Amino acid sequence: MNTVFNRKILLILILLSITSFTVAKEVNIKTHMLRSALIPGWGEFAAGNKSGFIFLASEIMLLSSRFYFLEEADLKAKASYNYAVKYAHINPNINLSDEYYHYMSRYMNSGFNAGGYNAYIVEIAKARFPDDQEAQTQYIEENKYSDDEYWGWDDSTKQKKYSILRKRITQYGDYAKAITGAVIANHIISALNAFKVSSRLKNLNAHIQLDSNLNPIFTLQYRF
Repeated sequence: MNTVFNRKILLILILLSITSFTVAKEVNIKTHMLRSALIPGWGEFAAGNKSGFIFLASEIMLLSSRFYFLEEADLKAKASYNYAVKYAHINPNINLSDEYYHYMSRYMNSGFNAGGYNAYIVEIAKARFPDDQEAQTQYIEENKYSDDEYWGWDDSTKQKKYSILRKRITQYGDYAKAITGAVIANHIISALNAFKVSSRLKNLNAHIQLDSNLNPIFTLQYRF
């Protein structure tokens, strides 16, 4: 369903850009900029400039990449959940937080035995309130996981594989966020480019690139 919707959006973008060639040349600069801010390349096409193909192609590529990474993150989330149900024996009938899934990748079980999350909470309580048994008990009760929230990995190998799945979710999510920034930058740069080609302001240059962490870097230059 998402794939069909995504294809429809891309088709609409292409049709809008093609039909814009028929728009009268007297359209003002602000309108060209607004069009490119909404759909990268649209303003350039309306001004009769072929550079719009670059921005439209970039938009399609970026949106497709963002869709891919979001889909992969969702698939990995479902895979990690099913994996935890099978090998960590979590309760599939209750809602669990992201924090819970995070701790599952760090502790073999949720109990008070060695390597368990609740055992870790006990140690924290003793360290924070060394001379106050009542405060220790209260802290443990407020932070421990109940029997309904129990997990227990069959072995460390299963836990490590689960940890890898969870890391992939974070990675794909970060990629999608970075691409979202690039999409926004593409709209801004296309609007500036529409201004440039409409006003024949040749000394204005803007471009975007991604650094090693996939963060968008936006550069605007004007030569006097």
